[in-house]
Amino acid sequence: MSATVESNIVSRLADAAARHPERLAIADAHRQITFGMLAERVARAGGALSRAGVTRGDRVLVFVPMSVELYVVLLGVLHAGGVPVFVDAWVDRRRLAAAVRAAAPVAFIGSWRAQLLRLLSREVRGIARSFRTGSKALDGALAPIVAVEPDAPALVTFTTGSTGAPKGAQRSHAFLLAQHLALAAHLGQSRDDVDMPTLPVFVLSNLALGIPSVIPDADPRRPGDIDPGRVHRQMVREGVTTSSGSPAFYERLATWCEGTGRSLPLRALFTGGAPVLPPLARRLQALVRGTAHVVYGSTEAEPIAGITAAEMVALDGSADGVCVGRPVPDLRLRLVRPHDGPIVLSSEGWSEWEPDDGAGEVIVAGAHVLRGYVGDPDAERRSKIRDGEVIWHRTGDAARLDEEGRLWLLGRVRERVIRDGVLWWPLPAEVRALAVEGVTHAAYIGVLDAQRGHVAVLVVEADPRSHGALEPLLRQALDPWPLDRLRVVRRIPRDPRHASRTDLEALRRTLLS
Repeated sequence: MSATVESNIVSRLADAAARHPERLAIADAHRQITFGMLAERVARAGGALSRAGVTRGDRVLVFVPMSVELYVVLLGVLHAGGVPVFVDAWVDRRRLAAAVRAAAPVAFIGSWRAQLLRLLSREVRGIARSFRTGSKALDGALAPIVAVEPDAPALVTFTTGSTGAPKGAQRSHAFLLAQHLALAAHLGQSRDDVDMPTLPVFVLSNLALGIPSVIPDADPRRPGDIDPGRVHRQMVREGVTTSSGSPAFYERLATWCEGTGRSLPLRALFTGGAPVLPPLARRLQALVRGTAHVVYGSTEAEPIAGITAAEMVALDGSADGVCVGRPVPDLRLRLVRPHDGPIVLSSEGWSEWEPDDGAGEVIVAGAHVLRGYVGDPDAERRSKIRDGEVIWHRTGDAARLDEEGRLWLLGRVRERVIRDGVLWWPLPAEVRALAVEGVTHAAYIGVLDAQRGHVAVLVVEADPRSHGALEPLLRQALDPWPLDRLRVVRRIPRDPRHASRTDLEALRRTLLS
C-alpha cells in the first residue's frame, strides 16, 4: 500500500486537536496540556527531529518517564516518520544494553538525568545523536506529518525479559490503529470520560479517542509502592471516571480504601497485565462505585479476553483455574497441546496439535496481534506459528474453554508440573493456597527429580513462624494437587514491570541456594 499521512497514527491526535483544541489531553503531577497545545508541540518536535536528520523508518531510543513530556517525544518521533524505541523506566543496564543492541537506534532522547546513561552505558554512548527533553533542540518550526505505509514500523517496546533476554515487540501503524480500535470497543469509554491509565499504550488510545488522560502521581517503576492517598486525591481532584492498570497498583489502592472507609470514585476500572486472582477481584468489586473489570492480554496481544470482577467472583470455586471471560471480537483464538519447542504445522495442519484433555496453550491471531520481533528470529521461531498467510502468537499461557466459550487460565505452559507421569497445572493450586487465611501470594512449581520427573513445591508468602500451622491447612486446600515440599517465606519476588507476577527465575535461585 502507498504511504499516506492518514496511515500515521499521529494523524489521530491531529484530528482530535482540530475537534476540541481546548480539551485537556494529558495531566501529570507537574503540568497539564490541551489537545491543541500537545499537537503543536508534537509538530514542532517532529520538525526539529526531521531537520536533525531523523528520517522515515529511523529508530529513536526514548528513555523518558511516563509524563506529558514522554508523549511529546513519542509522538514527535512518529510525526517525523521515525520509530520510537520505548524503554521502561525500571530497566537495569543489562536490559537497556540488550534493547539498544536489538533495535540499533540512530538517536537517543532522554531527560538530563537519562543523559547520564551515556557515561554509564557503552551501548547508549554509541548512539550517534542525542537530544534532551525540554531543550530547544526539540522545539523547531511546525512541520507536516510524514506520510507512512500502514505496515511500516511505528513503535518498538520490550517485554519484561524476567526469564531471559527482553524481546523487542515491533508494532506497525496499522497494528496501533487496530489495537486502539480493539481497546476502545472493549473498554467502552466515551468522550465524557477522564481516564487514569498506568500503562503508556492506553494513553495513545485515549489521545486517538480525544479522551483526557491523568497520569497517576506515582513512581511507574514501583507500582506496588505508590502513595494510595495521594493517587486517590488526584482521582477526585481531576474528576477521573475510568482507570486501567496493574493488579499491584489497585491492591495498594484497595488496602488504603479499606483502611479509611473510602471507595474508588470510578465508573469503570480495568486491571490486567499480570494475573488477577479472585481475592483481588472480590475487593475491587466491593470498592469501585461502578464496575470493575479484569482484562486478559499481553504485550503481543492486548486485549485477548475480559470479564467483570463480579462474574469472576461468582465463578470462583466452580471449577479449577481462573476464568478471564470470553475472547474479544475480531480475534481468533485456539488451544494447542503443551509443547516446549517451536511449533511447525505439517500437512496434517492443526489436527496433530489438538489438546488431549481440552487444556492447552492459548494461541491468538488477528489485526491487533503482534507479527514479529526486532532482530530476534529465535524469538519468532519460538513464539509464532505460520499458517499460510496467518501468523499465530503463542501466549505461553495454558487454559481451557468451557461450554459457554469462556477462557479459564491454568498457568504458564513451561511451569507445568509433571510428577510420576501426571500433569498438574500451577494456577489452580495457587488459587487454592490463597484461600487459606494468612497467605498473600503463592507459587506452585516443579523441581526436577531423577525418579519422579518433578517434585511439587509450594511456596507461600506468609509469616514464616506460621509454617507448622499452615501446612495441614494447605495440604487440605490443595487436595488432590500433590505437595512434596512447602516453603513459607516473608516475600515472594515479583516481576519488575507490574510487581504482581511471580519472578520465577529469582524464586528458583532462592530455592536452590
